[in-house]
Amino acid sequence: MKKIALLTPFDTGNIGTVLQAYATQTLIKENGCETDLIYYHYDSIQNPFLISNLFKRGLKNYIGSIAGFLMRSPARKSLWRFIKTHLNLTEKMTHEQLEELAGRYDKVIVGSDCVWNGEAFTLETAYLLDFIEDDSKKGNFASSFACDAIPDEQKEIFMRYLSRFPILSVREDKGKELIRELTGKEATVVLDPTLVKDSFFWTEVAAESKLQITGEYIFVAEYAISAPLLRDAEKLAERYHLPLYFLYPPKGKKAKGKVLLTSSPQDVLYLIKNAKFVFTDSYHMMIFSINFSKEFFAYQTKTNLPAISKYHSILKILHLERRLFPTESMMQNPVDIQKCPAIDYGAVSEILEKERKVSKDYLEGVLK
Repeated sequence: MKKIALLTPFDTGNIGTVLQAYATQTLIKENGCETDLIYYHYDSIQNPFLISNLFKRGLKNYIGSIAGFLMRSPARKSLWRFIKTHLNLTEKMTHEQLEELAGRYDKVIVGSDCVWNGEAFTLETAYLLDFIEDDSKKGNFASSFACDAIPDEQKEIFMRYLSRFPILSVREDKGKELIRELTGKEATVVLDPTLVKDSFFWTEVAAESKLQITGEYIFVAEYAISAPLLRDAEKLAERYHLPLYFLYPPKGKKAKGKVLLTSSPQDVLYLIKNAKFVFTDSYHMMIFSINFSKEFFAYQTKTNLPAISKYHSILKILHLERRLFPTESMMQNPVDIQKCPAIDYGAVSEILEKERKVSKDYLEGVLK
């Protein structure tokens, strides 16, 4: 049985990041491989207080990343409980230890989160597998740049290391373009692994939640400030006489509802699965809404705008572009969401099945 090491962020405090790691690990196991998740600390993301981040991102973004870190802190204990029970971790590694660790495995897979984003944070070359000499041992799955351009000072680094991967995959069209520009290679666009795994898989995880909410409700997962998102959520709450459940405190305007700051990954899946409507500016909250066939409304904000190509890419594939509203500079949404036609999830499911096969075939090719 082949032994595979997975290198992907998982302890950033972000629920979607944890669940993508779990999905990727599961997909590798389903190919008959043993797999371990490398416990590697990406300091510039996982420690927002670094002064280097201030110089890299500017004061406003620096303060914003700290605020986001503090906002997610109450759920850290439940997040780590999930990590310890669902992920196969190695011992904690430094960059210097990665080369020795890689020797224990037949292959190292990097992905599927924003591992190649050198624009917002310090470029971490470990995610380019710079510590592996044998190129045949390198693989990747659904890696994301989470930006539309590579800074000039980083292009030579990306060209050098990405050229050494036998084959490449990304989770957005813009990533495919960047790889072609940098290396001349044609990358395969695959689904985020959380979408490769279907609703039956995630329903089992959601069943681990201890939440018990009776009656219909609206779930709001607002990461950044978005008055349009909150106004629209309140509009549907009033129309259908439904309570609002917030993952984080509402930002951008006052809104009444119950805040569930300590929610575990299982709780979040439960909240999405059982909601009547979902309002979010989060990529993975949008992805899980699609997986659970929910009526969702996604919003552009000044925070998610640099990585908005990953939203556009999957929504274009599924013909759901009109469910993303460009409201990053607005106080209210010019679109009346009450007039949005219901999503045809029959058509969405047909597309998803084809795309899941492409994604699974790619991963099988990397592993075998």
